[in-house]
Amino acid sequence: MKKWFIKAGFYSGVFKILLRGRGSGAFHILMYHHVTERDEIFLPHVTARVFGEQMEYLKREYRVQGLDELVEMVGRGEEIPARSVAITFDDGYEDLYRNVFPVLKKYDLPATVFVSTGFIDSDRLPWTDELGFLFKETASTGLEIEIGGSRERFSFPDEAARLGVFREVKNRLKALYEPERVDLFERIKEQLAVPQSNPVRILAGSHIKEMAEAGISFGAHTVHHPILTRIPPGRAQEEIRGSKQTLEAIIGEEVKGFCYPNGGKDDFNDVIKSMVQHAGYQYSCTTMEGTNGPAADRYALKRTWTSEPSLPLFAARLLRMGSL
Repeated sequence: MKKWFIKAGFYSGVFKILLRGRGSGAFHILMYHHVTERDEIFLPHVTARVFGEQMEYLKREYRVQGLDELVEMVGRGEEIPARSVAITFDDGYEDLYRNVFPVLKKYDLPATVFVSTGFIDSDRLPWTDELGFLFKETASTGLEIEIGGSRERFSFPDEAARLGVFREVKNRLKALYEPERVDLFERIKEQLAVPQSNPVRILAGSHIKEMAEAGISFGAHTVHHPILTRIPPGRAQEEIRGSKQTLEAIIGEEVKGFCYPNGGKDDFNDVIKSMVQHAGYQYSCTTMEGTNGPAADRYALKRTWTSEPSLPLFAARLLRMGSL
């Protein structure tokens, strides 16, 4: 019933009327990860077709601005124009060059890509991507691991079960401090026994440079994508500073923005925020859901997830019509 109501509101023009009535103040920061040619259920993604529809809609109905610009306006105490939106991408996957860059150029839309720099020009990936690939490709139907001192068995006779176990195991691993997480990941990898390598890649340095020269902004997302509260403070500082230095060397200009890996409320704290600020960043993004008003904390900016498969659901989320 709710989806029917949303679809009716979208196609009847009610959404357009509601949108036109919106005043100035808060702005959305949209958050994307992968943009793929087809559905990839083991990856956080939207398809290229859906992404293209969303960008056409944003161009028509919203004021899409660069995130750097919006944050500077907040810092100066300026009024944020009505229907302002910024577009961001986490991790910096190669599919952005294929499926996103041409669309952004077509509609002349600004965007910011947060890159984990330790994976540039390599075949290595954040462990979350590798875990998803293992569960997608494994021929195994079960897994037995020890987590938190207890031995646990997981069964996954079909794809739906594998997806559910993947999500549970991923969340359990995220809660661990890095040495324990690394050790457990290796044991999972051994049991799932996938012989082929993951074809997914992070953007090449040459692609980053080309996109930056065309007007796409780049921000840092650490070097190796650790959850910063799960590693020693000294290492966290190296991750925060090192990614900024690497990106600036590639694009030849200042990197102003940072994005916390995982980005939930337990994945950064006041100490981490202070590190980000002292490293020279002007703002940082979380994955916490919400909009940002004039009093927004520039080092804990909220964002809006964008995984909706249909345009009416996407439009409804931007109107903040409840949890979809």
